[in-house]
Amino acid sequence: MSDCIVRLLCATMIGLPLMGLSPAHAVKPFFPRNPPETVEPTKPAKRKTMGPASHLPLPLQEARKRLLAGKKVSYGELQALADAKDGIGAFKLAERIQKQGDPKLATDALHYFSIAAYQDRGYAVRHMMDILGNDSLELSPSHLTSAETALRLQARKGNDKAVEGLIRLYSEGRVFGDKRHELEALLTSGVGRKNGDTAFKLAVLLLSDRNRTPEQTEQATRFLAIAEENGSLGMKAAASNLLAQLQTKSSETTAEVQQ
Repeated sequence: MSDCIVRLLCATMIGLPLMGLSPAHAVKPFFPRNPPETVEPTKPAKRKTMGPASHLPLPLQEARKRLLAGKKVSYGELQALADAKDGIGAFKLAERIQKQGDPKLATDALHYFSIAAYQDRGYAVRHMMDILGNDSLELSPSHLTSAETALRLQARKGNDKAVEGLIRLYSEGRVFGDKRHELEALLTSGVGRKNGDTAFKLAVLLLSDRNRTPEQTEQATRFLAIAEENGSLGMKAAASNLLAQLQTKSSETTAEVQQ
């Protein structure tokens, strides 16, 4: 009887975990289990900023940063920046060329100042005009073409120095050739502050030539009309008087022909 009781008790103790508690609760692990890993949401990739130097290779970007910080930049780095159409690099290279004081290099300085002006460095125009106004310098035709393109771009953007410089050069006709049509377009554009006064001076210059052609007289009349519209108060009055005189002479000439 006692043996039966012992066997029954043993069987009961062995079966208790199976009947009452699950194995996980019956035996606690010695080390706690790792919690399930939480998946963090993917962060959006940062967009690369597009700055004025973003098109440059990294070494040139670093050189440009040093240039802006006033640190040393080699001649080769400046030339690489300029050839990559970086306006600041081109301007600084042109300045460095000018400092050499060699007139033969003036055309190269003009070339790099033109690149700077074309890349929105309007302050390069003054340096360009200094070179273009020096008759003793020999300038490459291709560099002159680039300079004219850069000046016209700056003129369209409202750069007064570019407008006035082009008007002067076009009126002289020695650097860029005969540009009378472009000259009139610049004068009538109203961009330059002195357009009207300049037009009056050009009209007087044409009218002072006794051997002028009828075409030159017509051009002078158009210049006077620009001066009457856009000039200073004194120039407007003077232009109006000259226009009246020209119209009177034209009427008298027409009457003589009819007689």
